[in-house]
Amino acid sequence: MIVIDGVIWQSGGFFRSPALDQSYLWLSLIEEWVKAKKATQFVVLTRGQTWLPPGTFFSEIPRFSFEEAAEDRTGLQSVCDQLEARLFLSTGYTTPLSTPSIAFVYDLEAEAGSQFSSEYLEKKNAILAASHYIVFSDEVLAGLRTYYPGIPPDQISLVYPAIEGWAKPAAPDAMAEFRRKFQLTRPFFLAVLPEHLADYRGIQAVSQAWEILQGQKLSRTELVFAFPTPLQVDPIRAQLPQREGIRYLSLSNPELACAYSSALALIFHATFRPSSLLEAMACGCPVVHYREGQGSVAQKEEAAALLCQGSLQELANALERIQSYPVRSPLIAKGLEQAKELSWSTVAAKIWEIFDRVAPPRKESAEKATAR
Repeated sequence: MIVIDGVIWQSGGFFRSPALDQSYLWLSLIEEWVKAKKATQFVVLTRGQTWLPPGTFFSEIPRFSFEEAAEDRTGLQSVCDQLEARLFLSTGYTTPLSTPSIAFVYDLEAEAGSQFSSEYLEKKNAILAASHYIVFSDEVLAGLRTYYPGIPPDQISLVYPAIEGWAKPAAPDAMAEFRRKFQLTRPFFLAVLPEHLADYRGIQAVSQAWEILQGQKLSRTELVFAFPTPLQVDPIRAQLPQREGIRYLSLSNPELACAYSSALALIFHATFRPSSLLEAMACGCPVVHYREGQGSVAQKEEAAALLCQGSLQELANALERIQSYPVRSPLIAKGLEQAKELSWSTVAAKIWEIFDRVAPPRKESAEKATAR
Protein backbone atom coordinates (compact mmCIF):
# COMPACT_ATOMS: atom_id res chain seq x y z
CA MET A 1 0.00 0.00 0.00
CA ILE A 2 1.16 3.52 -0.84
CA VAL A 3 0.14 6.17 1.71
CA ILE A 4 -0.35 9.79 0.54
CA ASP A 5 -0.64 12.57 3.10
CA GLY A 6 -3.07 15.21 1.79
CA VAL A 7 -1.75 17.92 4.12
CA ILE A 8 -1.95 20.73 1.54
CA TRP A 9 -5.75 20.36 1.43
CA GLN A 10 -5.98 21.22 5.11
CA SER A 11 -7.77 24.57 5.29
CA GLY A 12 -5.12 27.25 5.55
CA GLY A 13 -2.83 24.55 4.22
CA PHE A 14 0.89 24.38 4.83
CA PHE A 15 3.81 23.91 2.45
CA ARG A 16 2.09 25.61 -0.47
CA SER A 17 4.38 26.41 -3.39
CA PRO A 18 4.20 29.70 -5.33
CA ALA A 19 5.77 27.93 -8.31
CA LEU A 20 3.40 24.99 -8.72
CA ASP A 21 -0.28 24.37 -7.95
CA GLN A 22 0.14 21.28 -5.78
CA SER A 23 -3.59 20.78 -5.34
CA TYR A 24 -4.24 20.58 -9.08
CA LEU A 25 -1.13 18.45 -9.60
CA TRP A 26 -2.12 15.84 -7.01
CA LEU A 27 -5.80 15.72 -7.93
CA SER A 28 -4.82 15.17 -11.57
CA LEU A 29 -2.37 12.40 -10.66
CA ILE A 30 -4.85 10.67 -8.33
CA GLU A 31 -7.57 10.82 -10.97
CA GLU A 32 -5.27 9.17 -13.53
CA TRP A 33 -4.21 6.46 -11.06
CA VAL A 34 -7.85 5.67 -10.34
CA LYS A 35 -8.54 5.46 -14.08
CA ALA A 36 -5.56 3.09 -14.42
CA LYS A 37 -7.21 0.78 -11.84
CA LYS A 38 -4.61 1.43 -9.14
CA ALA A 39 -7.12 2.70 -6.56
CA THR A 40 -6.65 -0.35 -4.31
CA GLN A 41 -2.90 0.27 -4.17
CA PHE A 42 -2.95 3.67 -2.45
CA VAL A 43 -4.85 5.56 0.23
CA VAL A 44 -5.04 9.33 0.80
CA LEU A 45 -4.87 10.65 4.36
CA THR A 46 -7.19 13.66 4.68
CA ARG A 47 -6.82 16.31 7.37
CA GLY A 48 -10.12 18.08 6.87
CA GLN A 49 -12.76 18.34 4.21
CA THR A 50 -11.22 17.46 0.85
CA TRP A 51 -12.72 16.68 -2.54
CA LEU A 52 -11.02 13.66 -4.09
CA PRO A 53 -11.67 11.99 -7.46
CA PRO A 54 -14.47 9.38 -7.21
CA GLY A 55 -13.12 5.93 -6.42
CA THR A 56 -10.26 7.19 -4.20
CA PHE A 57 -9.79 5.41 -0.86
CA PHE A 58 -9.12 7.79 2.01
CA SER A 59 -8.77 7.94 5.77
CA GLU A 60 -9.21 10.92 8.11
CA ILE A 61 -6.31 11.82 10.43
CA PRO A 62 -5.70 14.79 12.80
CA ARG A 63 -4.78 18.18 11.38
CA PHE A 64 -1.10 19.11 11.10
CA SER A 65 0.50 21.86 13.17
CA PHE A 66 4.15 22.82 13.42
CA GLU A 67 3.86 22.89 17.21
CA GLU A 68 3.03 19.17 17.23
CA ALA A 69 5.25 18.08 14.33
CA ALA A 70 7.03 15.35 16.34
CA GLU A 71 3.71 13.83 17.41
CA ASP A 72 2.54 14.05 13.80
CA ARG A 73 5.50 11.95 12.62
CA THR A 74 4.69 9.32 15.24
CA GLY A 75 1.03 9.33 14.18
CA LEU A 76 1.93 8.98 10.49
CA GLN A 77 4.18 6.04 11.29
CA SER A 78 1.34 4.38 13.22
CA VAL A 79 -0.95 4.75 10.20
CA CYS A 80 1.75 3.41 7.87
CA ASP A 81 2.24 0.39 10.14
CA GLN A 82 -1.49 -0.33 10.26
CA LEU A 83 -1.76 -0.14 6.47
CA GLU A 84 1.50 -2.06 5.93
CA ALA A 85 2.69 0.82 3.77
CA ARG A 86 5.50 0.14 1.31
CA LEU A 87 5.95 3.82 0.53
CA PHE A 88 4.93 7.18 1.99
CA LEU A 89 4.29 10.31 -0.09
CA SER A 90 3.38 13.77 1.12
CA THR A 91 1.64 16.53 -0.80
CA GLY A 92 3.68 18.87 1.43
CA TYR A 93 6.72 17.95 3.51
CA THR A 94 5.41 15.73 6.28
CA THR A 95 7.14 12.44 7.02
CA PRO A 96 6.77 9.29 9.14
CA LEU A 97 9.53 7.88 11.33
CA SER A 98 10.76 4.92 9.30
CA THR A 99 8.56 4.02 6.31
CA PRO A 100 10.47 4.67 3.04
CA SER A 101 9.37 7.95 1.49
CA ILE A 102 9.66 9.96 -1.71
CA ALA A 103 9.99 13.74 -1.32
CA PHE A 104 8.19 15.81 -3.95
CA VAL A 105 10.23 19.03 -4.14
CA TYR A 106 8.18 21.81 -5.72
CA ASP A 107 10.48 24.79 -5.14
CA LEU A 108 13.33 25.99 -2.92
CA GLU A 109 11.67 29.10 -1.48
CA ALA A 110 12.13 27.90 2.13
CA GLU A 111 15.85 27.29 1.58
CA ALA A 112 16.29 30.82 0.28
CA GLY A 113 14.59 32.25 3.40
CA SER A 114 15.18 31.87 7.12
CA GLN A 115 17.02 28.70 8.05
CA PHE A 116 15.20 28.73 11.39
CA SER A 117 11.60 28.89 10.16
CA SER A 118 9.34 25.99 11.12
CA GLU A 119 8.46 25.31 7.49
CA TYR A 120 12.12 25.13 6.46
CA LEU A 121 13.00 22.78 9.32
CA GLU A 122 10.12 20.42 8.54
CA LYS A 123 10.93 20.49 4.83
CA LYS A 124 14.62 19.78 5.52
CA ASN A 125 13.67 16.89 7.81
CA ALA A 126 11.42 15.38 5.13
CA ILE A 127 14.08 15.74 2.42
CA LEU A 128 16.85 14.25 4.55
CA ALA A 129 14.58 11.33 5.50
CA ALA A 130 13.55 10.53 1.92
CA SER A 131 15.00 7.72 -0.16
CA HIS A 132 14.11 9.33 -3.50
CA TYR A 133 13.15 12.77 -4.86
CA ILE A 134 10.84 13.97 -7.62
CA VAL A 135 11.17 17.50 -9.05
CA PHE A 136 9.15 19.20 -11.78
CA SER A 137 11.57 21.66 -13.40
CA ASP A 138 15.22 22.01 -14.37
CA GLU A 139 15.58 24.99 -12.02
CA VAL A 140 14.41 23.03 -8.98
CA LEU A 141 16.66 20.14 -10.00
CA ALA A 142 19.68 22.47 -10.10
CA GLY A 143 18.67 24.10 -6.82
CA LEU A 144 18.19 20.78 -5.04
CA ARG A 145 21.71 19.75 -6.03
CA THR A 146 23.02 23.09 -4.74
CA TYR A 147 21.27 23.07 -1.37
CA TYR A 148 21.55 19.31 -0.79
CA PRO A 149 24.80 18.28 -2.50
CA GLY A 150 24.90 14.95 -0.65
CA ILE A 151 21.93 13.52 -2.55
CA PRO A 152 23.15 11.00 -5.17
CA PRO A 153 22.05 12.02 -8.70
CA ASP A 154 20.43 8.64 -9.32
CA GLN A 155 18.02 9.32 -6.43
CA ILE A 156 16.50 12.37 -8.14
CA SER A 157 13.89 12.06 -10.90
CA LEU A 158 12.90 15.01 -13.10
CA VAL A 159 9.29 14.73 -14.29
CA TYR A 160 7.80 17.63 -16.23
CA PRO A 161 4.17 18.36 -15.28
CA ALA A 162 1.46 17.82 -17.86
CA ILE A 163 0.47 20.52 -20.32
CA GLU A 164 -3.11 21.78 -20.04
CA GLY A 165 -5.54 21.21 -22.89
CA TRP A 166 -5.83 24.89 -23.79
CA ALA A 167 -2.11 25.04 -24.65
CA LYS A 168 -2.12 24.33 -28.40
CA PRO A 169 -1.49 26.33 -31.58
CA ALA A 170 -4.16 29.01 -31.92
CA ALA A 171 -6.27 29.44 -35.05
CA PRO A 172 -5.25 32.29 -37.40
CA ASP A 173 -8.48 34.22 -36.84
CA ALA A 174 -8.08 33.94 -33.05
CA MET A 175 -4.53 35.26 -33.29
CA ALA A 176 -5.68 38.16 -35.48
CA GLU A 177 -8.42 39.06 -32.98
CA PHE A 178 -5.90 38.84 -30.13
CA ARG A 179 -3.58 41.29 -31.89
CA ARG A 180 -6.45 43.68 -32.61
CA LYS A 181 -7.71 43.57 -29.03
CA PHE A 182 -4.33 44.42 -27.51
CA GLN A 183 -3.15 46.62 -30.42
CA LEU A 184 -0.05 44.53 -31.09
CA THR A 185 1.05 45.88 -34.46
CA ARG A 186 4.72 44.81 -34.30
CA PRO A 187 6.42 41.42 -33.91
CA PHE A 188 6.89 40.75 -30.20
CA PHE A 189 8.81 38.66 -27.71
CA LEU A 190 6.85 37.17 -24.81
CA ALA A 191 7.66 36.53 -21.16
CA VAL A 192 5.03 35.07 -18.81
CA LEU A 193 5.19 36.15 -15.18
CA PRO A 194 4.07 34.00 -12.23
CA GLU A 195 0.97 34.68 -10.17
CA HIS A 196 3.12 35.60 -7.18
CA LEU A 197 5.87 37.89 -8.42
CA ALA A 198 8.55 38.34 -5.76
CA ASP A 199 11.77 38.30 -7.78
CA TYR A 200 12.32 41.02 -10.40
CA ARG A 201 15.73 39.83 -11.68
CA GLY A 202 14.27 38.19 -14.76
CA ILE A 203 12.18 41.21 -15.75
CA GLN A 204 15.16 43.53 -15.44
CA ALA A 205 17.49 41.22 -17.38
CA VAL A 206 15.06 40.54 -20.23
CA SER A 207 14.03 44.19 -20.64
CA GLN A 208 17.68 45.32 -20.69
CA ALA A 209 18.66 42.69 -23.26
CA TRP A 210 15.69 43.67 -25.42
CA GLU A 211 16.81 47.32 -25.27
CA ILE A 212 20.31 46.25 -26.38
CA LEU A 213 18.75 44.46 -29.35
CA GLN A 214 16.62 47.49 -30.19
CA GLY A 215 19.66 49.76 -30.19
CA GLN A 216 22.13 47.64 -32.10
CA LYS A 217 19.83 46.43 -34.87
CA LEU A 218 17.23 49.19 -34.97
CA SER A 219 14.82 46.35 -34.34
CA ARG A 220 11.14 47.23 -34.44
CA THR A 221 9.84 44.66 -31.99
CA GLU A 222 7.86 44.82 -28.79
CA LEU A 223 8.36 43.04 -25.48
CA VAL A 224 5.22 41.67 -23.81
CA PHE A 225 5.15 40.62 -20.15
CA ALA A 226 1.98 38.60 -19.56
CA PHE A 227 0.25 38.21 -16.19
CA PRO A 228 -2.33 35.49 -15.55
CA THR A 229 -5.93 36.67 -15.35
CA PRO A 230 -7.51 37.80 -13.04
CA LEU A 231 -4.27 39.19 -11.60
CA GLN A 232 -4.12 42.94 -12.12
CA VAL A 233 -0.76 44.69 -11.74
CA ASP A 234 0.01 48.39 -11.96
CA PRO A 235 3.48 48.40 -13.64
CA ILE A 236 4.27 51.91 -12.39
CA ARG A 237 3.39 51.16 -8.75
CA ALA A 238 5.23 47.86 -8.98
CA GLN A 239 8.26 49.77 -10.35
CA LEU A 240 8.49 47.60 -13.45
CA PRO A 241 10.58 48.79 -16.42
CA GLN A 242 8.84 51.51 -18.44
CA ARG A 243 9.83 52.13 -22.06
CA GLU A 244 8.10 52.50 -25.38
CA GLY A 245 7.55 49.03 -26.76
CA ILE A 246 7.35 47.23 -23.39
CA ARG A 247 3.82 46.03 -22.64
CA TYR A 248 2.20 44.46 -19.56
CA LEU A 249 -0.92 42.43 -20.33
CA SER A 250 -3.26 40.41 -18.13
CA LEU A 251 -4.25 37.38 -20.23
CA SER A 252 -6.71 34.51 -19.89
CA ASN A 253 -5.55 31.02 -20.89
CA PRO A 254 -7.08 31.23 -24.41
CA GLU A 255 -5.46 34.65 -24.89
CA LEU A 256 -2.18 33.25 -23.62
CA ALA A 257 -2.39 30.50 -26.24
CA CYS A 258 -2.77 33.22 -28.88
CA ALA A 259 0.20 35.10 -27.40
CA TYR A 260 2.40 32.00 -27.53
CA SER A 261 1.26 31.21 -31.07
CA SER A 262 1.90 34.78 -32.27
CA ALA A 263 5.20 35.57 -30.52
CA LEU A 264 8.62 35.60 -32.13
CA ALA A 265 9.75 33.57 -29.11
CA LEU A 266 9.10 33.01 -25.44
CA ILE A 267 11.90 34.24 -23.18
CA PHE A 268 12.14 31.94 -20.17
CA HIS A 269 13.90 32.76 -16.90
CA ALA A 270 13.92 30.93 -13.56
CA THR A 271 11.82 33.71 -11.98
CA PHE A 272 9.04 33.48 -14.60
CA ARG A 273 5.98 31.21 -14.74
CA PRO A 274 7.43 27.68 -14.50
CA SER A 275 4.92 26.08 -16.86
CA SER A 276 5.34 28.71 -19.59
CA LEU A 277 8.29 26.92 -21.20
CA LEU A 278 6.25 23.78 -21.90
CA GLU A 279 3.07 25.70 -22.72
CA ALA A 280 4.97 27.67 -25.37
CA MET A 281 6.34 24.49 -26.92
CA ALA A 282 2.81 23.04 -27.11
CA CYS A 283 1.67 26.18 -28.95
CA GLY A 284 4.50 26.02 -31.49
CA CYS A 285 6.44 28.92 -29.99
CA PRO A 286 10.26 28.71 -29.96
CA VAL A 287 11.93 29.29 -26.58
CA VAL A 288 15.01 31.21 -25.48
CA HIS A 289 15.99 29.89 -22.05
CA TYR A 290 18.17 32.45 -20.29
CA ARG A 291 20.34 31.72 -17.27
CA GLU A 292 22.62 34.28 -15.66
CA GLY A 293 26.28 33.31 -15.67
CA GLN A 294 29.80 34.62 -15.53
CA GLY A 295 31.46 35.51 -18.79
CA SER A 296 30.31 34.74 -22.29
CA VAL A 297 28.97 31.25 -22.86
CA ALA A 298 28.14 30.08 -26.36
CA GLN A 299 24.47 29.63 -27.12
CA LYS A 300 23.38 26.09 -27.78
CA GLU A 301 20.23 24.14 -28.40
CA GLU A 302 19.20 22.11 -25.37
CA ALA A 303 16.16 19.85 -25.69
CA ALA A 304 13.62 22.08 -27.50
CA ALA A 305 14.96 25.47 -26.39
CA LEU A 306 17.81 27.78 -27.31
CA LEU A 307 19.85 27.88 -24.10
CA CYS A 308 21.63 31.17 -23.46
CA GLN A 309 23.89 31.58 -20.45
CA GLY A 310 26.10 34.57 -19.83
CA SER A 311 25.82 38.31 -20.29
CA LEU A 312 22.86 40.42 -21.37
CA GLN A 313 24.64 40.86 -24.70
CA GLU A 314 24.50 37.08 -25.12
CA LEU A 315 20.76 37.20 -24.48
CA ALA A 316 20.33 40.02 -27.00
CA ASN A 317 22.26 37.97 -29.56
CA ALA A 318 20.03 34.97 -28.84
CA LEU A 319 16.92 37.08 -29.42
CA GLU A 320 18.32 38.09 -32.79
CA ARG A 321 19.28 34.53 -33.68
CA ILE A 322 15.89 33.02 -32.74
CA GLN A 323 14.24 35.12 -35.47
CA SER A 324 16.03 33.27 -38.26
CA TYR A 325 14.15 30.39 -39.90
CA PRO A 326 17.01 27.82 -39.73
CA VAL A 327 17.13 28.25 -35.92
CA ARG A 328 13.46 28.63 -35.01
CA SER A 329 11.97 25.97 -37.29
CA PRO A 330 13.78 22.93 -35.72
CA LEU A 331 13.04 24.26 -32.21
CA ILE A 332 9.33 24.56 -32.99
CA ALA A 333 9.26 20.98 -34.33
CA LYS A 334 11.12 19.64 -31.28
CA GLY A 335 8.83 21.51 -28.90
CA LEU A 336 5.64 20.20 -30.49
CA GLU A 337 7.04 16.66 -30.37
CA GLN A 338 8.01 16.98 -26.71
CA ALA A 339 4.57 18.37 -25.83
CA LYS A 340 2.87 15.20 -27.11
CA GLU A 341 4.50 13.25 -24.29
CA LEU A 342 3.14 15.49 -21.54
CA SER A 343 -0.45 14.37 -20.99
CA TRP A 344 -1.59 13.70 -17.41
CA SER A 345 -1.94 9.99 -18.14
CA THR A 346 1.67 9.83 -19.34
CA VAL A 347 2.99 11.86 -16.39
CA ALA A 348 1.01 9.78 -13.88
CA ALA A 349 2.35 6.56 -15.42
CA LYS A 350 5.95 7.84 -15.23
CA ILE A 351 5.59 8.74 -11.57
CA TRP A 352 3.99 5.38 -10.74
CA GLU A 353 6.92 3.64 -12.43
CA ILE A 354 9.20 5.52 -10.02
CA PHE A 355 7.09 4.25 -7.10
CA ASP A 356 7.49 0.65 -8.31
CA ARG A 357 11.22 1.11 -8.69
CA VAL A 358 11.80 2.78 -5.31
CA ALA A 359 9.36 0.95 -3.04
CA PRO A 360 10.61 -2.15 -1.19
CA PRO A 361 9.13 -5.40 -2.56
CA ARG A 362 5.77 -6.47 -1.18
CA LYS A 363 6.02 -8.78 1.80
CA GLU A 364 4.18 -11.57 -0.04
CA SER A 365 6.68 -11.41 -2.92
CA ALA A 366 9.62 -11.34 -0.54
CA GLU A 367 8.31 -14.36 1.40
CA LYS A 368 7.78 -16.33 -1.83
CA ALA A 369 11.30 -15.47 -2.97
CA THR A 370 12.69 -16.66 0.37
CA ALA A 371 10.70 -19.91 0.17
CA ARG A 372 12.19 -20.67 -3.23
